[in-house]
Order: sequence, then structure tokens, then C-alpha cells
Amino acid sequence: MSLPKWFAWFAAVILLAAYAFFEPAPSSSAHAEAVGGPLQVKHEVKGSDVFIECVAVHFPFRKGSGGGHINVYVNGQKMTEVYTAAFIVRGLPSGKHTIRLELVYNDGKATGMTHEFDVAIR
Repeated sequence: MSLPKWFAWFAAVILLAAYAFFEPAPSSSAHAEAVGGPLQVKHEVKGSDVFIECVAVHFPFRKGSGGGHINVYVNGQKMTEVYTAAFIVRGLPSGKHTIRLELVYNDGKATGMTHEFDVAIR
């Protein structure tokens, strides 16, 4: 084996070993990781629809045990629960609306992660 190939192979093995060694231990609580993570939201208005993308590191967007969802509020009224990080709020009437997103575990435990923004539908 030539020196550059040997070096590349050796470096890959060292990186894999370091990743395995320094991997954080699983938390004792299924909720612990997501509680401290930030919630980032992007939105775009297209006609009467609002396209929303959420990024919440370590938050388990899924139905069932161990998962979580987004409670979606429009003008203070809960509209729906969403189990995906990207979704569309459809058919808003003309005017100004406040949308609030709240990340919640399916067992009812709050994460403390929320995001609120205003949109104007023409």
C-alpha cells in the first residue's frame, strides 16, 4: 500500500474511533436533548397560504411514543397539530394574522420551544 493511501486509511480509522469515543452518552430522559435546543423557523406567504419550515435539533417529529409535534395557533386559536418539520397553513383570509408554533412531546410535556410571527394576506 502506498504512503498516501495508507495515510488516508489511517486518518479515516482515527476519525471513526474519535467519533465513537466522544459520542455523547444517551440521556436518561427521552426529553432532555430537545429541551435545550433552539427552534428556527422560516416562512413564506404565497397567496392565502403560509409555507413553514422548522428546524429543531434533536426534536423527534413523529407520531407515537417518544415523538413530538407542533401545535399551530392562528390568532390565538389552536388550528392543528403537525408531525412534520415542514408544512403549509392553507386558506387564511385577507388581513394580518399572528401564527404561533409550539413544540410539544406526544406525552403532553412542553419543550419550551415556541416561535411567533405575523403574516399579511392580501
